[in-house]
Order: sequence, then structure tokens, then C-alpha cells
Amino acid sequence: MMNRAGRVAASLLAIVSLASCASTSVMPLSADTIQVTAQADPDCGPSGAQTAALKRAAVETLRRGFDNFVIVGIQQANNTRVTGYTPVQAQTQTDGFGTTAGNTAFVSGRSTTTYTGGQAIIGGSYDQVLTVQMFRMGDPGSERAISARTTLGPNWQKAVASKDDDFC
Repeated sequence: MMNRAGRVAASLLAIVSLASCASTSVMPLSADTIQVTAQADPDCGPSGAQTAALKRAAVETLRRGFDNFVIVGIQQANNTRVTGYTPVQAQTQTDGFGTTAGNTAFVSGRSTTTYTGGQAIIGGSYDQVLTVQMFRMGDPGSERAISARTTLGPNWQKAVASKDDDFC
């Protein structure tokens, strides 16, 4: 049986887990080069940051009128850490009996204590930075580039039209 504090903690963890998994931002570096930064929650892991950065690179390539891109630089960071622990709770159950003989009391029995909680709460983020050079079909170097449309899949138009930068 979970007490009120345990139910509140579980509810907060559920709400946090439903929140955005990863977010991205873009900084133009030149007419054909951008820097994509992605931050993913600890639950998403480093692959969540990589996926979000790659998808945002593809979206931005198409939004800026290009077709393909090459990743020319990569930086990664694991900025996750333990930020606290869930509360520890103990519940003890006893089973016993007692008798008296004269001025002496005799007690016999057993007790079992169960501990719950104490799990680490992980905070911070996994970070991914991509430097992306974009190409149009036929541009010199485009033959070695990744197709932005293929990267986004069959619903690429929907991804390009979306204002949401959550790519999990």
C-alpha cells in the first residue's frame, strides 16, 4: 500500500516522463551551413539526442531550400547526474504473543520490515551538436550527401511543416 507522499512522487515522475523527450535549436553559420543543438532527457539516452539532431538537420535542410546535407562536425556531452533520491519508507509487520507468570512477562514473536524507495532521480541531459553543410541537387559535393527527405521518411512534408522541435 502506497501512502500519500508515495502517490504524489509517483504522479510527479509520471508527469515528468510524459514531458518532452528532446528539444533542438538551430544557429545559421553561413548560407549553406547550420549548427543543430539537441538536448535529450535522461530517459531518452544519447540516442534520443542523436536522433533529434539528425531529424532537425533534415528538416532545416528542406526548410532552407536544400535537398541533402553532410554532417561536417559532431560534439556530444553526457550532462546527466543524480539530482536526488526518492523517499525511503519502512513498513514493519509484527506477529507475536505474550504471557505473564507472576512478575515476569514472556513475549515471543517476529517482525518483518520492508523498505521501499531510495531510487536515484536522474536529471540533466544528453547533448548533441551537429555542424551541417547543406546542398541542392547537382551542387558540387552533393553526391556524398544524405537525402533530407529519406532521413525524415515518407511523411517528410508533415515534419517540415510542423512548428514543434520535439523529435522523439
